[in-house]
Amino acid sequence: MGFHSTLVQVQVTWVGVMLTTTTMAAAAMAYPLALPNCSDSCGDVKIPYPFGTTEGCYRKEESGYFFINCNNSYGQPQPMIGSLNVTNISIEEGEMDIVMYSSINCYNQSGTPLPNNTQPWLQVPSTYTVSVTKNKFAAVGCDTYAYLNGVLNGEQFSIGCLSKCSNNTHNIVDGTCSGIGCCQIDIPTGLRDINFAAYSFNSHKEVWFVNPCSFAFIIQSDEFSFSSAYLTSLQNNRTLPMVLDWAIGKETCEEVALNKGNYICGANSNCSSRTNGSGYRCKCKKGYEGNPYLEEGCQDINECVSKDLNDCKSNQDCINEPGSYHCPCIGGYHADGDACVADQPASKSSLAINLTVGKYIIFFLVKSNTY
Repeated sequence: MGFHSTLVQVQVTWVGVMLTTTTMAAAAMAYPLALPNCSDSCGDVKIPYPFGTTEGCYRKEESGYFFINCNNSYGQPQPMIGSLNVTNISIEEGEMDIVMYSSINCYNQSGTPLPNNTQPWLQVPSTYTVSVTKNKFAAVGCDTYAYLNGVLNGEQFSIGCLSKCSNNTHNIVDGTCSGIGCCQIDIPTGLRDINFAAYSFNSHKEVWFVNPCSFAFIIQSDEFSFSSAYLTSLQNNRTLPMVLDWAIGKETCEEVALNKGNYICGANSNCSSRTNGSGYRCKCKKGYEGNPYLEEGCQDINECVSKDLNDCKSNQDCINEPGSYHCPCIGGYHADGDACVADQPASKSSLAINLTVGKYIIFFLVKSNTY
């Protein structure tokens, strides 16, 4: 997706998601994702509650809406936040994958800036922050420095990095991002309302043949491994994958426990306070699976339907229980430590007799003769 203006502004107020339901190896059970009578998908993307595509199907709160704009403008339905695509959501981790614009600052051979340079910014409700565990801020170029700006703990905050290399790029090593052609830095916890931009020290005039542009972007860490080819090819990558953290409300689990009206975690789920920003998340208890934001969304996993889900050994049965299972010995076997061993039949030729006399146990072995 390209741009023809010098500034790309991305205002995000409504957020959409995708959830891929974990499917047990031998179970075909589909857990409910959405509220009753609500759509649970937009195109190929699943839409779980607290998100939804229509009025009455998503959660509303002061800190933001969980509304999905299911956009049909591109030939097939696509969930959108503002003008950005949503590609995935993890209810388990409270993470949302989006496609975010990169900052591109290109020059012609004489050092004049090109007209389609971009400087993106992203403003989201307070329950959304840039993931610090899944993203990096990176700058690419041989004549480049970049800033990442945002709001941190209610105050304006900026960090940056620089990247240099010579015109022949002989010092560049693919796969490394240590300041020669590429630099990257960690993102501070709780950063919101971000904007970032790439700049040049000398308008790329000295390195133009190998690198006519400066690039800056927030990118999902496991999707990025630097290559010297990026010095030119990133001109064609106007958007890159990025991860947002999300949560419910502004209260911690301890605070929301005192105000049950704001608590939405369903049965068989636990509450966990968010570490990257405010709010809390819900998670199904061990042994349960489904959407913990629905009243009865977390349902028992039948661990006995597949050996991949239990550790019962040979000569053991698997008995499912709510939230768990146990492994009793099958008939003809008894427990011996962690194993089940065969019962020993009584001998036909001898009979063991124990007699208790006072404090003493007298053991007799009576041998029978067969005529």
